[in-house]
Amino acid sequence: MKNSLKLKLVAAAVLMASGVAHAGFANVSGDGSVGNAYDMGVIGASPSVLAATLTGSPNSFFEEYANFTIPTLSSTSGSAHSAVLNIWGINVSEITGLIVEVWSDVHPSGSTLYATFAGNNATNLIGNLAAGQYHLDISGNLGSSAHVGQYQVALQALPVPEPETYAMLLAGLGLIGFSVRRRKTA
Repeated sequence: MKNSLKLKLVAAAVLMASGVAHAGFANVSGDGSVGNAYDMGVIGASPSVLAATLTGSPNSFFEEYANFTIPTLSSTSGSAHSAVLNIWGINVSEITGLIVEVWSDVHPSGSTLYATFAGNNATNLIGNLAAGQYHLDISGNLGSSAHVGQYQVALQALPVPEPETYAMLLAGLGLIGFSVRRRKTA
């Protein structure tokens, strides 16, 4: 019985440490506070992930911020996930009511709300965002018996093709059609 408890405690410690390891993968500066928001950098075609581990008393509210930049007009999407760790029926790590909001400009200057995604495993097509700076407002509560919570937010921005791209595509298809028609008449 003692070995089983020790094994579960080691597993819990490894899972908690893995959240911190993911934060290193995101390579973000800042601590998420009002005066020192996380900096996710430039969001591009490959997803940028922010992972954070929080500590506090059960049921306590948290709010964190993350700034990011979109380099060109892009179709942007995002997802949010919170991790739950349950040992012997007790949630040691849990976040309830996770909400992620996408705002214009860097925090705290943003005035336009572009999108909101709420809940665990939430995904949202944010839509076309113009080149510029934006920020995330991430909030929720630690679980009723949890002193720790972990969340991950991923953003991806795919460039929207310019009208010239479609014009060249149509011109190319027109030339192919013209050459096929010419061969049929010859």
